[in-house]
Amino acid sequence: MLQTNIVLLILLLCMWSIQCAPTITSRIRGLGYHKFLDYYIEPDINKPAKCLFVWHRLPEYLYVDPEDLYRLNATIMGTIDIESSASNSHPFVYCFVLYNSTDNIFRNPKEFSVNIHIRYLDPVDDNNLFETLLIPEPVIHFTAERCPYLGAGCPPPLPHTGIESPKEVTATIPVGLRNHLWFVKPISCIVPVIGCVFLMWITLTSKM
Repeated sequence: MLQTNIVLLILLLCMWSIQCAPTITSRIRGLGYHKFLDYYIEPDINKPAKCLFVWHRLPEYLYVDPEDLYRLNATIMGTIDIESSASNSHPFVYCFVLYNSTDNIFRNPKEFSVNIHIRYLDPVDDNNLFETLLIPEPVIHFTAERCPYLGAGCPPPLPHTGIESPKEVTATIPVGLRNHLWFVKPISCIVPVIGCVFLMWITLTSKM
């Protein structure tokens, strides 16, 4: 009986902690290799927060343009090469403060948007022309304490203050076949040469 009461108490506390948290509305936009993740956060008067910060870990096949992260004043853990393929890249983490005040609690809604890019994948051996990839969403932390200092890097996520999206965001993109490389590589070299010759011919004929 005592154990049952303890379990019920824990469940009630968990339900209260979930209800007394900022409300987050998210939206996914975009097709193909580019996805926009839009977030709108409303305060909860029952559990005031003085700090909101965002923590996001992306796998090697995804990236965010560093210029977009700089506009958010984000701290980046790792390197981002926008030209690299998925096999030549590494996972990275970024984080940024969305709201921070030592005196005033979070009262007005906040919003932000993240533009996710999908890297090119290496050709595959089977005949599956498409691959479905998981796009992890950011974790939005809220706390009544002071925001962590992000200048030295992103802190580890704090499960008791983090709100994770229950949705599973995926993207289906086309992939190349390895047995097509024998004609894709020569064509990739020949087409630019033909284009340059054609432009040179147009330039010369226009001057005659």
